[in-house]
Amino acid sequence: MENEESDVKPPDWPNPMNATSQFPQPQHFDSFGLRLPRDITELPEWSEGYPFYMAMGFPGYDLSADDIAGKFQFSRGMRRSYDAGFKLMVVEYAESTNNCQAAKQFGALEKNVRDWRKVKPQLQNAHAMRRAFRGPKNGRFALVDQRVAEYVRYMQAKGDPITREAMQLKALEIAQEMNIPEKGFKASLGWCRRMMRRYDLSLRHKVPVPQHLPEDLTEKLVTYQRSVLALRRAHDYEVAQMGNADETPICLEVPSRVTVDNQGEKPVLVKTPGREKLKITAMLGVLADGRKLPPYIILRGTYIPPGKFPSGMEIRCHRYGWMTEDLMQDWLEVVWRRRTGAVPKQRGMLILNGFRGHATDSVKNSMESMNTDMVIIPGGLTSQLQVLDVVVYKPLNDSVRAQYSNWLLAGNLALSPTGNAKKPPLGLFLEWVMVAWNSISSESIVQGFKKCHISSNLEEEDDVLWEIESELPGGGEPPKDCDTESMAESN
Repeated sequence: MENEESDVKPPDWPNPMNATSQFPQPQHFDSFGLRLPRDITELPEWSEGYPFYMAMGFPGYDLSADDIAGKFQFSRGMRRSYDAGFKLMVVEYAESTNNCQAAKQFGALEKNVRDWRKVKPQLQNAHAMRRAFRGPKNGRFALVDQRVAEYVRYMQAKGDPITREAMQLKALEIAQEMNIPEKGFKASLGWCRRMMRRYDLSLRHKVPVPQHLPEDLTEKLVTYQRSVLALRRAHDYEVAQMGNADETPICLEVPSRVTVDNQGEKPVLVKTPGREKLKITAMLGVLADGRKLPPYIILRGTYIPPGKFPSGMEIRCHRYGWMTEDLMQDWLEVVWRRRTGAVPKQRGMLILNGFRGHATDSVKNSMESMNTDMVIIPGGLTSQLQVLDVVVYKPLNDSVRAQYSNWLLAGNLALSPTGNAKKPPLGLFLEWVMVAWNSISSESIVQGFKKCHISSNLEEEDDVLWEIESELPGGGEPPKDCDTESMAESN
């Protein structure tokens, strides 16, 4: 009798309360709308395709799309969630075949396949693991959002760049018109982000062109460091007598590098007035104690146009708006020699880039008469070794762009006969430059000199830049072929 009972095969899935099995006991999977296969060992091994557990929320088994329909039975009466990656795979399969075959292949409803095909762009822009597009479709101030979105579309149609700051200002203006209290609506950055998400807008950035460093980077860095250390030890400069100067172009009409556009758009076109090449040249100088020298402005033309210009800057003109040898000598006389704290008998150090107008014999003689040593930055390394490049130029240009954008958004612009907005007055533009220059903090300049290891403490080993000085051959003394004149000639 016992043998006869032992020959009786047990049921496919024994009652979990009365029998045991080598496989894990099945849970109440009926609520998920699926039935497990008879034998877990019959499940196929991993193959290329979409993992089934990511689509159904069932961990432990990885199935390709071809195995789903054959191994599992789905209940049509239960609601299930699918992520965006699974939906896109179903949509692509449906586009290559039809909706019915896609629904049968992936075990989904045909209605869902139709709905997913309608929202394919949203699925492509969404995260692959996103399962639903819930959340409020409208914000607390839906009318404000709608009018701001219309303003963005209007600016897009014109081709004008639009920033989040401009959207916030427009929202505050609309809120005032609608008598919305300031405490109730502040047009914060968080509101702007949520509003952009609701209307499928994104912030697009212009990718800058990277600067490639030279192949002999290490050799040039060590050579430059040795020369600076040798000069500092030889003359023991005061912090206020070490400076960095350089000329930089500042465009009169700066196109914005950031704009708000529809999400998923590949090319983003921004209309500009076409005068991006109209610019001035500014010779800027900073000292290691954080002070800023007066800006030296070079205008393009043969004469300085009449008008009211801001005080605190020197203005010159050149036919092409370039810095020349003569203008460099003039800068030394009117700016460098007259700097606050300059003492004739106290030696100073001025760091310049490899521009040929800096290292001429006449400029060297003028600097020698002012008791100033010249240090030339190796070619291709100004972005790493020049204080102005490290801490000044970016906030300066950002401030000028912000003031120019606010001027455009303020309206009341004078139009040319062709209908384009005229360029801002020269005096107004120079005021923007002066405001941007004054906004550079002294603390950032001091940190910039330390970062470039120009004003670092010579007694602290932590301040040595690329290599510990004691490990350098010669104990940090400059090699015979690395004086400032040879460095200038090499550039």
